[in-house]
Amino acid sequence: MKDFVTNYKLNLYDCHEHDTFDEYHTGLRQLFEVVRYSQDKEKLKEIVEKNREAYSRIDSETRDLLEVVAKVRIKEEYEVMENEEKKYDMCKAFVDMKLEGVMEGQINYLIKPVCKKLQKNKPAAVIADELEVGSYDAEQIYKVYSAGGC
Repeated sequence: MKDFVTNYKLNLYDCHEHDTFDEYHTGLRQLFEVVRYSQDKEKLKEIVEKNREAYSRIDSETRDLLEVVAKVRIKEEYEVMENEEKKYDMCKAFVDMKLEGVMEGQINYLIKPVCKKLQKNKPAAVIADELEVGSYDAEQIYKVYSAGGC
């Protein structure tokens, strides 16, 4: 079996073992920072603000790595042309992701109470009034969840 396995030295880099990445002057710095601080919102926010220029102009290769390694989706709409080269505004992407998360949280916050009231066979207008939400929002949740069940 030994003949089928190559024996060479493999160097691994664990960005979680480092606190700074000042020695990196390429997109690897942004990649390592995002991966390292992905669980520490405040620290990541501080780093992005401190290095806003770098994060607002990441190159395509860094974008691709961030999408695969850090699972950060940076849409084409954040593309900025700079010196005939595609760059991406990660700052804008982070702001939009945060807003999407807030909106998703607000929707999920409504679903449970609407479902409970649906199970009591209350009409959408009554649910909207009781939860103090717009009747359109309650009506949409009502339609989706009454069809499929809560």
